[in-house]
Amino acid sequence: MVVDDHPLFLRGVVSLLEGNGLAVVGTARGVHEALAVVATTRPDAVLLDLHMEDGSGHELLRRLRDRHGEGMTLVVLTVANDPHQMLAAVKNGADGYLTKDQPPEQLPRTLRGAIAGEAALSRTMAAHLLRDVRAAQGSAAVRPPTGRARLTPRQLEILQLIASGSTTRDIADRLYLSPETVRWHVKAILRKLGARTRAEAASVLHQAASV
Repeated sequence: MVVDDHPLFLRGVVSLLEGNGLAVVGTARGVHEALAVVATTRPDAVLLDLHMEDGSGHELLRRLRDRHGEGMTLVVLTVANDPHQMLAAVKNGADGYLTKDQPPEQLPRTLRGAIAGEAALSRTMAAHLLRDVRAAQGSAAVRPPTGRARLTPRQLEILQLIASGSTTRDIADRLYLSPETVRWHVKAILRKLGARTRAEAASVLHQAASV
């Protein structure tokens, strides 16, 4: 399902997704309409803007997550390339945060990855995370937030790759691991950080680097 308050852009996104084999079961332009359409169509994923006719995407994220738990993938697609907006969206339940300046052909592939459990971050947002991580690194490894269970060096390395937008296959190829081993590490990372999704784990790393 796609939610955006600009009819022309909405139609373009629907056409792009359907042209790449994704079935769009419904569209909406506002919070209340989106909630009604979701209730009747039960989509696997909702792609939504942060600006709507009758409210904000943050409100919609909270309400969808409260009603449908982790069974629905929620991905923001917006013009706002503000890292604070990204962190707020993740806290409100987003599984990914994409900006509208990305190449159109990347959107269907990224959305499929999000549905499969990958962290969906645009290059712009991944760059914000990387800059903060590098600034905090210095000569030592980035430490998890105070009070959190410490990650192993391998898990921290994988978390940094997640924050850069890497997929499971990318990480496996980069670190010479099997995809199954990477998934095992990711589950351990989420458990240790108390995160529900990979995007939320990436935001935890961002917050740690900002301390």
